[in-house]
Amino acid sequence: MNRLISGYIQKHYDIISFDIFDTLIERKVSRPSDIFRLTGEKVLGKAEAEEFCQKRILAERTAREGRNSQETDLDGIYENLLKEYGEQSVFLKEKEIQLEIEMCHRKEKVASFFEECCFCGKEVYLISDMYLPFSVISSMLNRCGIHGYQALYVSNVYGKNKLSGELFKTVLHENSIDPKKMIHIGDSMKADFSGAHKAGVKALLIGRKNRVGRLIRS
Repeated sequence: MNRLISGYIQKHYDIISFDIFDTLIERKVSRPSDIFRLTGEKVLGKAEAEEFCQKRILAERTAREGRNSQETDLDGIYENLLKEYGEQSVFLKEKEIQLEIEMCHRKEKVASFFEECCFCGKEVYLISDMYLPFSVISSMLNRCGIHGYQALYVSNVYGKNKLSGELFKTVLHENSIDPKKMIHIGDSMKADFSGAHKAGVKALLIGRKNRVGRLIRS
């Protein structure tokens, strides 16, 4: 992270929150759905990997549409794959979790700034819109050496997300935080930048791996 920017944040903000995926940690694949393809390959074989990947994407979309909050978790996603894959859905879910943990690594520049903030006594929170279980995300953070934060907030636990601003509001309320004293750092224009602003929190948008390619595909 740019030293001028990091210095400014350290000087002017007592409370700093970080997004997790593509901000503090990254997956060793070019896009998140590659994890689904690898999951299918490991459990079902190469011939069925692409088909599983597409069905896994659709299952997540269906799971989100079936909830008023638009948030879902991994169990909800795999419920939509149970009819298609039966008992194999259990192994597919376990393999997806295993690959998520094995294939994550630190995004060093931002992780180093995170560590500076913790060392300097800043109040640090992690906030993520994510379907993975809280325990799995904690394991991924531990694997990447991300320690010392005050608390971890995950959208599927609260049924609220960053995109709407509601998950940020939950963080503010539960910790009695004045939004003017907090800044959020993340890679998503919608969830991290716009979502934080909806809650009255300043935000810093950072670079994302393969941003252009992912925007085109979406």
